[in-house]
Order: sequence, then C-alpha cells, then structure tokens
Amino acid sequence: MRSMILWLTNIRTTDEDNLRHGRTTVVVALVMICLAVLAIPLTLFNSNPIISLAIIVAGITAYLITIVITRLGYVTIGGLVLIAFITLPILTPIVIQSSPTSSLTSPFYLILSILVAGLTLRPVFIWLVLIANIVGLFIAWSIANTPIFTDPLETSFILAALFLQVGTAWFTFIGGQIADNALKEARRSSNEARQTAARLAELNTTLELRVEQRTKALQTALHDLEQRTAEQARLLAENEQQRQVIRELSVPVLPVRDTTLVMPLIGALDTARLVDMQQQALNQIEHTNARKLLIDVTGVPVIDTQVAKGLLQLVEAARLMGTQVILVGIRPEVAQTLVTLGIDLHHIRTYSTLQAALARQ
Repeated sequence: MRSMILWLTNIRTTDEDNLRHGRTTVVVALVMICLAVLAIPLTLFNSNPIISLAIIVAGITAYLITIVITRLGYVTIGGLVLIAFITLPILTPIVIQSSPTSSLTSPFYLILSILVAGLTLRPVFIWLVLIANIVGLFIAWSIANTPIFTDPLETSFILAALFLQVGTAWFTFIGGQIADNALKEARRSSNEARQTAARLAELNTTLELRVEQRTKALQTALHDLEQRTAEQARLLAENEQQRQVIRELSVPVLPVRDTTLVMPLIGALDTARLVDMQQQALNQIEHTNARKLLIDVTGVPVIDTQVAKGLLQLVEAARLMGTQVILVGIRPEVAQTLVTLGIDLHHIRTYSTLQAALARQ
C-alpha cells in the first residue's frame, strides 16, 4: 500500500511548489474516489438511482484522469480538473432541480471547491475558482429558471452563502500566501545552508590539502634539517679529530731511543699549547717508560714567564714520573730574556743543539 501511494505521488516535476501541490491533488483525488465508492450504496435510496450512479462513475473516472494528468507534471491543469469535477456535481442538482432546496444549499457546498483550490493550486487561482463558482451558480439558476432574490429568506441564504465563499476565499488566499512565503523562506534558508555547507566542504577540502602540503613540506624540511644536523655532527667530529691531530702535531713527542723522547717545539707557546705540551709529554712518558725527555725550543721565538713556568711544571711532573727533562736549543736572546726575568733553570740540564744533547746521552 505504501509503495502504491509513493508511486501515485511521484510527480514528474522539479519545481518544489508544483511537487507539493501535485501530491496534494493526488491525495484529494484519492479521497474523493473513496467517498464516491462509499456513496454507491446510497444511490439505492435515491429517486433516480441510475442517474446518481452515473454521476458517481463519471466522478470516479474524472478523479482518475486528474491523477494521471497530475502525475505527468501538469499540476495546475490537474488541480483545475479536480475542482471542476468537485464543482459540477454540486451545481448539477440546481440544473436538474432534483431537490427543492438545492438552489439554497448548493452555494454553501461550493465552499469545498475553494478549500480544495487552496490545497492544490497557487493562491492566485483561489479567486479564479471563486469567480467560477459565482458565475456557475448564476448560469445554473438561469438554466433552471430558478427565481432568485425574490423571497427575503432565500435572498438571505444566498447572500450568506456568497459571503461565506468570499470570506473563505479571502482567508484561504491569505493562508496560502503565508504558507508559500514560509516555504519560500524555508527553501531559501535551505539553499543557503546547502551553499554554506558546500562552501565549508570546499574550504575544508582546501584546508586539508593545504595542511597535507604543509605537512609534507615540514616533513621534507625536517628530513633536510636532520640530514644537515647529521652532516654538521659529522663535520664537527672530523673537525675535532683534525684539531686533536693538529694539537698532537703542534707538540709532537718523538721516540729516538728506547728510553729517550724528543719534543721539538715550533712557534709561539700560548696557554692551550702549554697544556697540550704537558699532556702529550706525560702521556708518552707513561706509554714508553722513557727516562729522558729532550725539549727542543729552537723554534720558539719567545719564552716569557708563563712559558717558563709551563716548562718548569712539565719538568717537575716528569721528574715525579722518573724522567729527566733536558732543554735544547736555547738561543742567546732567549737566554738573555730568561736571565732578565730571573727564572732559575740551574737544576735543568741544557744543550745548545739537539745533536749535542743526543751525543751525550
């Protein structure tokens, strides 16, 4: 049953107003068909059952045609056909004069067509249906030769019916306009919401793409930084090794005999070189168990108080390790400086050249 209703309310239109009105038209037509079917047993109690049955069958056929037209997408035509077949059975009793009160009651029943118009058509068509009802009433009265506005009571009933139709049309029109405006506003809000959602989705996609690109760029930069850091660490290690080699080369300690070491010093001796000299000499004394260390200062341009103290410290440290330190290559100007500074080197053996020192060992 549900699938049948869904199939019947499947309107071939993309306009939301037409779709809403079309579905309402189909539902009203189905309701009218059901009412017509339920009214078939009542025709047996009518004075003209054949005519009544024919009218019911014609109404059912008309409502089916309305459903077909509406489902094809002709919503306005389908609504007008529905209202026409609702209005005609109301006006027919006036024409055929099947009831003495039909001329008075039919105008009230025509309010139904106005209400149906408010459900199935756009609000502007309500006035068209109202005009059609009034014109149809006067045509029916004219065909039936029914005197109108002659009796005060009948005139009151007719005017009341016409007033109710106008009032119903007015309120139905206002309600339809309000509903249409509300639906338009809702659709506008819905469209704006969809557009906003689409923009947000687009911005989200763009943001995700940017984040992904930035993440890849950061990962690449981090990888490059790690590589540069590793390269710098490697270079620093190599630099430290080179510095160590340079320090060792700047204060070399050369074994010339099993128990004799020679340390030729070249260039100025600063605090760092003095420390390196002491460490190198003492390490080599420890490793070789040398008994004599010849320090050649021929290449040292200046020996000041600081250098002299460093040499004396090395002499004392080597003596404690059982090694005798001999100074070699003290030039005249250096000797004069040492004497001027008052540095006492009387307990240290000295030689003018390395060859002379080695010859005496």
